[in-house]
Amino acid sequence: MKKPAIIDPTIEVTIYSHAMMTPPHKVEEFNQDIETEVLYAHAMELISEGKPLEGKTYLEEAYDMGSYKAGKTLSYGLSTGWFGERDNKASLIILWNLVERGYPGAMNDIGFAYMYGLGLRKSKRWAIYWFEKSAKGGCSDAMGNLADIYLFSNDKYQNIERGLLYAFMGADLDNEMAMNELGLCYEDGIGMSIDYMNAFKCFSKAVENGAGACAEHNLARCYRRGRGTSVNKKKAKELEALAVEHGLTKETKEK
Repeated sequence: MKKPAIIDPTIEVTIYSHAMMTPPHKVEEFNQDIETEVLYAHAMELISEGKPLEGKTYLEEAYDMGSYKAGKTLSYGLSTGWFGERDNKASLIILWNLVERGYPGAMNDIGFAYMYGLGLRKSKRWAIYWFEKSAKGGCSDAMGNLADIYLFSNDKYQNIERGLLYAFMGADLDNEMAMNELGLCYEDGIGMSIDYMNAFKCFSKAVENGAGACAEHNLARCYRRGRGTSVNKKKAKELEALAVEHGLTKETKEK
């Protein structure tokens, strides 16, 4: 199932990045002897076929039986509007339950809710607190979120050294957001020497891993300006169109 893009249109996405919720678990293989695994796989199949409400029923059943994956995906779907109107309150109830059970992915999403005021009072301080807890638990999405905050916040929370640490950590775990941010550091010389070749590699990998509009826009710039690769205006135009399709709504500005 294609992962839906999460881009808030009020956030600048043409150059930098956007905070990420922990996406649903992909169903590649599952144990047919475990009932919750079967229910989860069936739910995701229905959702991918355009039957979200039927899929929701199976997610709820699996979650009630103790499945973290089902609870996480159910919360994700409620917050992003998979099942109709977005329901941040219902999503948060599930997330807090999962946080109490110690799941790093849920901690990341609580941080996301604080970051953008989704059912909680907006607070960057509390967002960072939960992203840090999540990252310590191994959640690569939280690492990407922390890199974004520490590298690109023009306020007291900016911490280039710590941001680079999380960008490298997240990229090592194949996190697409961290790869995109690391590419920006290489491209602009943020905390390191400018290296267009590595910037191009990072943006390319981020796009390949599904980073979405921001990385597509950044990779297009590499092709347009010949940064780390040969100039290819046609490829740049294709990537910009893809970025718009994936949520890029603001006018692109040359740096």
